[in-house]
Amino acid sequence: MTALCRVLTSQDDVREAQNQARRAGLCAVPETSKHWDNLIAVEAIRGAGISPDEPIVDLGCRSGIILTWLHQLGYRNLYGCDLRKPFPPVKAALGQLQWRTAAAGLQTYVRNRSRFRKSPVEHTPFQDEAFAAVTCMSVIEHGVDIDAFLNEAARLLRPGGLLVISTDYWPDGLDLGALKRFDESRGNDRVLDREQVLELCRTAERCGLNLLGDPRLDADDAVIESAGFRYTFITLAFRRE
Repeated sequence: MTALCRVLTSQDDVREAQNQARRAGLCAVPETSKHWDNLIAVEAIRGAGISPDEPIVDLGCRSGIILTWLHQLGYRNLYGCDLRKPFPPVKAALGQLQWRTAAAGLQTYVRNRSRFRKSPVEHTPFQDEAFAAVTCMSVIEHGVDIDAFLNEAARLLRPGGLLVISTDYWPDGLDLGALKRFDESRGNDRVLDREQVLELCRTAERCGLNLLGDPRLDADDAVIESAGFRYTFITLAFRRE
């Protein structure tokens, strides 16, 4: 089984995830690097034995691919929320002539839009213990109150439920200054460092979210480049008590 708590270490990892997604019949992701962490999240959900009729929510779902992929795999009880209007990455897909991705995203939206909400990830309108799994892919680095987010994720999960997170990471830290890539964000962007990831895991444990495996925090290759900065991604997975 794929390690769930790990760092993106090379472009080879991205290419392998892209190939695995293609072999699984999943549509392409407009942002190629996002094949990597979203594939880990899908494998975590399937590996946890979560059935297609169980409820799953993606927090910060706008422009994300995870709900589209899950819909392609037969999951039909999908929820999402975002500060912006929740919507799949259709525009980005069309811009790259990814017709299948655009069509799959639209189909996912049409069939699930009644369960999509406009709200911050720290304070959602969903009921307590409503979900078998919560995902949050490349969201918490955009001005999110991480402590409040972890408390909310724990509230939303059923006992034994799964939380999968990905975020921007560099072991020694990286100062982004006043960078804020989304106007709707409630604070500046950040890249988490080693100690911040460890503190996130400690906070999660206090919320009743137990880390699945040991976090692999070493990184030598800054695989991701964005807004003039270089860093990488990390994924973390937790089980609710």
